[in-house]
Amino acid sequence: MSRDRVFSAIRKSITIHGVARSEIGADRSAVITSVGTGRITEQAERRFLEWRRDNGLPLDGPFLKVEAEEFLFEYAETSRQSAVDATRLGLSRVLGIRLAHVLSLIETIEQGRAVTWEEVRLIIEHQRDWNGLSTLACLDGGLRACELDTLRREDELGPSSHRTWPETMFLGRQDYVRMVVTGKGGLRRPVALASPLAEAIETRRLSRAREKTDRGVHRESLYDIGGGQRLSQSFSYASQTALGYSLGLHGLRHGFAQRRVRKLMALGCDFMTAVHMVSIELGHFRPVLAYYQPRKHD
Repeated sequence: MSRDRVFSAIRKSITIHGVARSEIGADRSAVITSVGTGRITEQAERRFLEWRRDNGLPLDGPFLKVEAEEFLFEYAETSRQSAVDATRLGLSRVLGIRLAHVLSLIETIEQGRAVTWEEVRLIIEHQRDWNGLSTLACLDGGLRACELDTLRREDELGPSSHRTWPETMFLGRQDYVRMVVTGKGGLRRPVALASPLAEAIETRRLSRAREKTDRGVHRESLYDIGGGQRLSQSFSYASQTALGYSLGLHGLRHGFAQRRVRKLMALGCDFMTAVHMVSIELGHFRPVLAYYQPRKHD
């Protein structure tokens, strides 16, 4: 049975037309009661299958929850909340599982949030050493706040094997150390940190992993550095103190993306090729143009 027939059969089995949602009870979110809901569900299937194709995953399954949530987190960086919610509910229906609520980042991304090295230099003067190191790592490696708690050496934890990691990753970078972080959805990806920064982080390595809880998620950290919500709060406070404004910690990923694209274009890549290469370094496997919005005062 083809992938289209698999999803079509599932969709048919959960479709109940002509019945009021109030009569269905607690299961009403798991069934399709209108043509519009059926169309939204089919669109969610298509987006998920296109993402699986782009990432080299089999189109006929198995469809794992961790993969579906990884797709949603990626989709949320370039789509509005209404589209993210509709896609999440559509996938939840057809896969028969409850998927995590995911917040869209597109509203703030559209305003342009790229933080510069000069701004970071001033910000880290108002942070503790462990938070300052993490701030530098986010800008140098394109990391999310939550990923700092998952940092590992590449020789002790490799990247996810279901993805193809091109040899051109980190093209143009020199004197760096490859490490691995676990991102949203469970994707483990290689990241590059400048050798002096990686060495400074290594001096804060713990003798054994320390369990940390961030917004209800439990992780084991091997380094005594900032991460998660506390790092985000530290960054915002320090930024307000140093600059009088804050673009948020996620702005460091934007700064990383724009800097890397400029570097690759200087090496001869065209813009879209550079964007695609940097998107992979960020953990995306489709070009993410939202990172390249200019800031309003630029």
